[in-house]
Amino acid sequence: MARVVSKILDFVDRLGAKTIDSAELLQRRLREIAIVRKEQEEAAKMLDEKRKILEEERFERIKRLIEVEESILREEAEEEEIEREELKVPFSERFMSMISDVFSRYTTKASGFFSGLQEDLYRAHIDIPVKKYIAFALGISTILAVVVGIVGTLIFVKFLGIFGITIAIPIAFLTFIFSLFFARMYPKNKVKARRDAFARELPFALRHMATKLAGGSGLFEAINSVARGGYGVLSEEFRRVLLEVERGSTIEDALERMDMRIGSPALRKVIRHIISTIKTGGNIANTLKMLAEEISTEVRMKIKDFIQVLNTFTMMYMFLVVVAPVMLTVLVIALGISQKAVIISPTLMWIIYLAIFAVSLYFTIVIKKFEPKA
Repeated sequence: MARVVSKILDFVDRLGAKTIDSAELLQRRLREIAIVRKEQEEAAKMLDEKRKILEEERFERIKRLIEVEESILREEAEEEEIEREELKVPFSERFMSMISDVFSRYTTKASGFFSGLQEDLYRAHIDIPVKKYIAFALGISTILAVVVGIVGTLIFVKFLGIFGITIAIPIAFLTFIFSLFFARMYPKNKVKARRDAFARELPFALRHMATKLAGGSGLFEAINSVARGGYGVLSEEFRRVLLEVERGSTIEDALERMDMRIGSPALRKVIRHIISTIKTGGNIANTLKMLAEEISTEVRMKIKDFIQVLNTFTMMYMFLVVVAPVMLTVLVIALGISQKAVIISPTLMWIIYLAIFAVSLYFTIVIKKFEPKA
């Protein structure tokens, strides 16, 4: 008992710590930054090889950019060390570090399940080393499985006796698998969400850039204006483009890397036209206006098609989810009164209603899938 109390107090002391030693934190953060940058570079190379767009010389330039970025971040960290005597760390970061440190030894065994994670983290703009992310996913999944197992055992044993343990254990195992699967899919879902958010703002950003270019501004100034224009994910990606250009990359390479991160067909078309116009010396403002109108027209056509599909689904939804349950209930009541007996048991009625509810959820998911994207 004393050992358990001692371990609990030790855990609380570690969890409740609000600051850590500045030098130790900076060293650790520098190592993590180095790992993140290295992994981002490797992810970019893998995407380049798959699409066969960039050549070997561009890989070398990207490597130099990463090295310059690491040196700049290291200098900024040293400046922070001079200016600040104590560095406060958010609780979420401390909690993640603590969990990942405990489960870091198991990352190699789970690496097969997390294959391709490095590329997904890079595209999702999640600045966490791959091994740390895997260790944290294993830790959280294990904790959730243990909690669900304990709570499930207490509940099922109370109603089913010792047999309840045989139910709680599989549920805990399924919780572990589901949590691990969710952790694996989270970067992919974030990449998709970023792509959709980028596509929604793209026509407005293109008109913004076209207006700036028509007013006499250069392409770099137009991109900078969009980066500060509050377009969400699009502004964030444009800021990354500016950062790469400022550190020695060409505007073409920076735009192509943004295309690799986002993976939007509309963005790919825009970048291809911009690069072509730069090389041929054409009018970029007119090109961007034309592309903005073309993308907007495509979106309007997709919305029109979606409305037609939605009308069909609405009729089906109304009949299956609204009309059918009412007709079934009235029919059961009428037959029960005429025959003076229960035609359908209450349990079966509940099962039917649950099935109808599941159908309504299915219709909702299908309609969401048909929602137009730019």
